Amino acid sequence: MTARRTSLATASLLLVASVSSAQTTDSIPRLVADVRGASVGLPTSAGWTPLVPTGTEVPSRALGFEVGAHLRVARVGPISVGIGAAYLTARGTATPAPPEPTTTPPTPLPDVSTRLTTIAPQLSLNFGRRLGWSYLSVGLGQGRVRSEASGPASPATPPMVDREWSRTLNYGAGARWFITDRFGVGFDLRWHQLAAVSAAPSTPAAPRQTMFTAGVGISLQ
Repeated sequence: MTARRTSLATASLLLVASVSSAQTTDSIPRLVADVRGASVGLPTSAGWTPLVPTGTEVPSRALGFEVGAHLRVARVGPISVGIGAAYLTARGTATPAPPEPTTTPPTPLPDVSTRLTTIAPQLSLNFGRRLGWSYLSVGLGQGRVRSEASGPASPATPPMVDREWSRTLNYGAGARWFITDRFGVGFDLRWHQLAAVSAAPSTPAAPRQTMFTAGVGISLQ
């Protein structure tokens, strides 16, 4: 009886090991989708934000969300090549601190709010297996910035900058780990580089600017 139990236990362990080995050596899935919360860098240069009085705070980071999907299209040795896209949006607001009491009334400063939206196509190189892999990716997409000063502002300066969609380079890296065959978690570290924009009749020129975003969330395959 003992020998039989030992044989059954050994066979069970071999079966589990065989299944685990098959899972860990599977190629990454054909399609994966991501939903993440993100800490998003915002543009702070004049041109992307309104011209405001000296000392005005401008938001430089905000919480936002990102959704995306990626498709595996080829495999070259240990590397899987994928294509995909992600949509990211975030809005941040900076409010001036209360002025200190003085005999001279302080100059009032406005609140400034900025929203960044990007659509980021990506070409990715993926390293790993079905239940866990890392990647490097890069792409050229579009980004839009809308920034507004509210409250006291210079009457000679438009209180809002509403940019049209402009060329935006994105590049970064991340990883995904799957807890089950379908559900996993992942993170993404990415830089978004807004291209410089020429001056228009109603808006000033805006310089090239790069922002860093860090996202974490769930992945589905």
